[in-house]
Amino acid sequence: MKYFPIIIVLLASVFFASNQFARNTQIENTDIQLHFEGYASNWIYLQSVHKNVKSKLDSTFVNADGNAIFKYDKPLEQGYYNIIISEDISFPMLIDRDQTFHMQTNINQLIESMIVEGSRENTLLYQNLQFDNELQQRFQSEVADIQNRGEQLDQNKVNLLREKYFGEKDAFLTSIFKKYPNSLFTKYEKAKLEPEMLNKIIADQSIEPAQRQEMMLSHFWDNVDFSDARLLRTPVMYDKTWQYFTAYVPNQTELKIQAIDVLMEKVLDYPEYNEFFTRWIADDYMPPYTAMMDPEAIYVHMVDQYITKERASWADSTQLYAYQLRVKERRVNLVGMKAGNIEAKDPQGETRSLYDVEAPYVALFFYHYDCDHCIEETPKLVAQYKALKDQGLEVFAVAMDTPDEKWKDFIKKNDMDWINVTDQDNQDIYDYYFIRATPEIILLNADRTIIGKHLSSDDLPIMIQMDRQGMLNNPN
Repeated sequence: MKYFPIIIVLLASVFFASNQFARNTQIENTDIQLHFEGYASNWIYLQSVHKNVKSKLDSTFVNADGNAIFKYDKPLEQGYYNIIISEDISFPMLIDRDQTFHMQTNINQLIESMIVEGSRENTLLYQNLQFDNELQQRFQSEVADIQNRGEQLDQNKVNLLREKYFGEKDAFLTSIFKKYPNSLFTKYEKAKLEPEMLNKIIADQSIEPAQRQEMMLSHFWDNVDFSDARLLRTPVMYDKTWQYFTAYVPNQTELKIQAIDVLMEKVLDYPEYNEFFTRWIADDYMPPYTAMMDPEAIYVHMVDQYITKERASWADSTQLYAYQLRVKERRVNLVGMKAGNIEAKDPQGETRSLYDVEAPYVALFFYHYDCDHCIEETPKLVAQYKALKDQGLEVFAVAMDTPDEKWKDFIKKNDMDWINVTDQDNQDIYDYYFIRATPEIILLNADRTIIGKHLSSDDLPIMIQMDRQGMLNNPN
């Protein structure tokens, strides 16, 4: 695949300042003392979590007695942290308002041996982790007892055991949630849980599919407290966001946009979450480039609806302008829009016009002669063209950045018996077409409306059939 040069406008600021220390004057400092049995005279690291990025913030030395300390005159951001001992050994910490505490453990049994003093959050965290270990050991013991008695361990018995222990875990967490409703541990563990309503919605066959999808998207976030910004500095928010857009939303443009709107409406009044999701969807999320997806439409929707002066309070004028520049080039050929005309010269030097083509369907084919994926895709498109030509398909192929001799050799070598033009005499083509990478196949119907982008040759007969049956929903 060959990527077409795109001018990237760097944003003036980065989500969350690089300074990991909070400015809450009610928290005086950070004083985390650690003691390890069986580990001494070595370095350990403090790691923070933001989005899906884990960053080493600091290091400290474990002395000969197994003692170490992380101490600062400013508090750390509240959230989820890891103590990194080696590439394979680490343990988690929750940092809340109380940042003066002591943790003691054995290097060979980090979780089981952990003792916490002075931190309610980490006491709860390790009570939970140790309870998990206990449940796992009891589960394995019961399984072994069944096998030792010579009984058959069928799936039904395994499911009953799991249900038993899941019930114990649920009761354990419920008691903590009730006793400490505002703790970071509670907010974090609740957010990790799947809302009960999701299974009820899925199981209710009386709900229409479209309504079920909307209800699932809305209830997905039931256990997340968007008023608590501490969750943004834990792994749960990125994990849930990724799950939301990949597991719960099919790869269809209109459904992705629906999911965006459901989520963004929930966080419009919570600036930190508003910024988190807006930046993630616009800057980090890469929807799949498939026949049913138009990632540019998602980006345009985000900028038009949510990265505005009224809704993006976190963005200054420079940032807003940068987004507007980027969206300008991406909105030129969205699915559902009228395709821009192309007038360019063919190998005989004659000007050919896209709008002069009379075929009911036109596949625009943008390629580079030296692009590996283009070289691989072109013979497939030639074969598909021969099969579909009598059904009304024409191909209008645009060679990009291709020297004249190389272009004509490529056409001859691949038996490209369709309309061939080059961009050498008309760079204005790209005022109408945003080509992220080649090869790019865009399908136009009889009205020269774009009905598909980022297609493979195999997608063409399917898309044509769907269009003839009125199955394509073109939003624009």
